[in-house]
Amino acid sequence: MKRTNSRKMSLKILWALVACFLIGGSQPAAAKVKVVATIADLGSLVQVVGGDDVEVTVLCPGEMDPHFLPAKPSLARKLGRADMLVYNGMELEVGWLPLLIRKARNPAIRPGAAGEVDCSEAVTARLEVPTGHLDRGEGDVHPEGNPHYTLDPRQAVLVAHHLARRLGEIDVDNAASYKQRAATFAQDVEERTVSWRAETAVVAEMPVIIYHRTWAYLVDFLQLDVMGEIEHRPGISPSPRHVQKLIEEGRQRENLLVISATWDHHHVSAEVAERSGGQTVVLPAQAGAGGGAQGYLEHIDGICRDLAAAGKARP
Repeated sequence: MKRTNSRKMSLKILWALVACFLIGGSQPAAAKVKVVATIADLGSLVQVVGGDDVEVTVLCPGEMDPHFLPAKPSLARKLGRADMLVYNGMELEVGWLPLLIRKARNPAIRPGAAGEVDCSEAVTARLEVPTGHLDRGEGDVHPEGNPHYTLDPRQAVLVAHHLARRLGEIDVDNAASYKQRAATFAQDVEERTVSWRAETAVVAEMPVIIYHRTWAYLVDFLQLDVMGEIEHRPGISPSPRHVQKLIEEGRQRENLLVISATWDHHHVSAEVAERSGGQTVVLPAQAGAGGGAQGYLEHIDGICRDLAAAGKARP
């Protein structure tokens, strides 16, 4: 009799343990929001705002020029599994993103859907918005303005708040966390802006030539003195006549600095700098480019550090 009671008691304990496991320990973790970002800067910002509540995939790696990403089927498959698409807008991805969206056949990210996020909607100060008739002979002119706004940390803060709101709309349970992370990021940018501008003050005193208008927002943020662009018609190789004109103008200025991106034609930048008596600096235009930092704040840290080093090494 005692053995039978003991066995019954053991079975009760066993079933109680099983029940506790089923009720508590086996509960699946909350699913992360699957976010696909078109460019590395936006991928970094999504990760900052989303934290552990998101799973981020970037279509165009930092070392590639986002104007010319091939629309591979593998990228469409990534979009097909996304809960949210985060893109730059202002026609930066116009050559490949619409095609990928059609191939993805994902209702969650189609235009107008809750998971379709155009980050340019957050930008308040668009640069180089063309007026009048647009002539394609002038190059790859963007009708809505220069699309490289992520290189201005002030605009990145606005994008972070925009992402927090949109993420909170499809993931209500974590809406407060998204909002708090965006606010923390904004505070970090405000605190670092003082040091960024102080570090690059030496460059602000130098005449600057940029290869492409990629850097328009950065030079506006750091208040640099830009005297011209090598690629004076966006997307079109500069003519020898234009390059020679820049060289002659550069010779009239001291301590010239030529800025280009990791994907630009560096030999032209080097020629302009050498023949003008100046120097060049190659900067990562996106997070992670050229082996640089993956995080957004660290990315801007690296840019300012490289600019400062070039300024201090003036001939």
